[in-house]
Amino acid sequence: MIATAAPIHNATINNVTVRFFRGPADAPDMPWHAHEELLAALALPRDLRRMLKAALLKHWKEACHTVEVEGEPVLIAPHFVAQGLIGMAQDIAKGVTTTPDLVDREYARAGVGAMNALTAHLPDAQDRFTWAMQAFRNQGGAA
Repeated sequence: MIATAAPIHNATINNVTVRFFRGPADAPDMPWHAHEELLAALALPRDLRRMLKAALLKHWKEACHTVEVEGEPVLIAPHFVAQGLIGMAQDIAKGVTTTPDLVDREYARAGVGAMNALTAHLPDAQDRFTWAMQAFRNQGGAA
């Protein structure tokens, strides 16, 4: 049985609604995203999207989770997966399209909204900053 989840934030990225989620850990964590929605926002060819999803599940399966959202399974992935995916798309698209650059900017803006939702229970700005830095470290950021 998979866990039920509700989005904490929705954002439009390149005209695609991308849902953000609380990660599965109890500790502070960066926002997670609906992976296939972010892939769609990158506007990559369908065969490349399928290949990237397969590679993700082959090499990073433990890092991702499938949750149930409104009765449907949704693959969610951590922030570092989004960063890698967007960076890879930027490399592939050089000289062909600027869509990944647009997605990078819009994902960063959306991440602020998702982080605000994750820290809404903390009234003090310093506490929100401390929580965000711990979330960054918990996903493998600098110590």
